[in-house]
Amino acid sequence: MKHRRQYTGNADGVAKGLRPGMKVWIQEVIDLSDGVLWNNGAFAVREMRSKSSLSVHATGRAVDLSYRGKKGGRKKAVDVMRLLVRYADEVGLEAILDYFPKPHGRGYRCDRAGWSRYRRPTISGAPGGDWIHCEVSPEFADSPKRVRQGFAKIRADILQGQSQAGPTTQS
Repeated sequence: MKHRRQYTGNADGVAKGLRPGMKVWIQEVIDLSDGVLWNNGAFAVREMRSKSSLSVHATGRAVDLSYRGKKGGRKKAVDVMRLLVRYADEVGLEAILDYFPKPHGRGYRCDRAGWSRYRRPTISGAPGGDWIHCEVSPEFADSPKRVRQGFAKIRADILQGQSQAGPTTQS
């Protein structure tokens, strides 16, 4: 059973750039998706779209991964999201925003240990966005070693046939 963890958000402030573990984390997810997901944007010092607070992208711990232009992209993105949520503790995942589902997208956060379907406009770009936004804990964003260990666990479980994450609330 997953334990709820504290959500960091933008509390650790502006970074100087993409953090070393986050660079590895992004590549690990791209590899996990067989190259279907691609980095659509990571580090940027800016406010959240349509809001006045700092984006987690400014902390060097967030990435937007798109499946735009990739055959079977949405299905692969859903499969990867299932794995990331299942192994959230092992890979330091704090949040995923999924812009695609109607009416207003959905989000996973570690402090609620589950998905929420948004019933009102909550994230800019939803519904219909062809990317996912991922946020990683500071500990993992700063540790390539921890990131590699977490994704090695996912790969090992896949090889052993134990990686089925079960149903998700929206595909």
